[in-house]
Amino acid sequence: MQTLANWQRKANQGKLKGTKQFDSELMAVIEENKRLRRELKIAQEEREILNEEE
Repeated sequence: MQTLANWQRKANQGKLKGTKQFDSELMAVIEENKRLRRELKIAQEEREILNEEE
């Protein structure tokens, strides 16, 4: 049985069937988007906490 970690490792290595269709630049943009979404979520939570203190 394949685990999600195994699937992701194979995808990152380019060994997973179907992963070659994605451009490395596209994958970089997707990862950047994920990072920015995490940062935005943190900033929104911090803003919410600060607004509660007022």
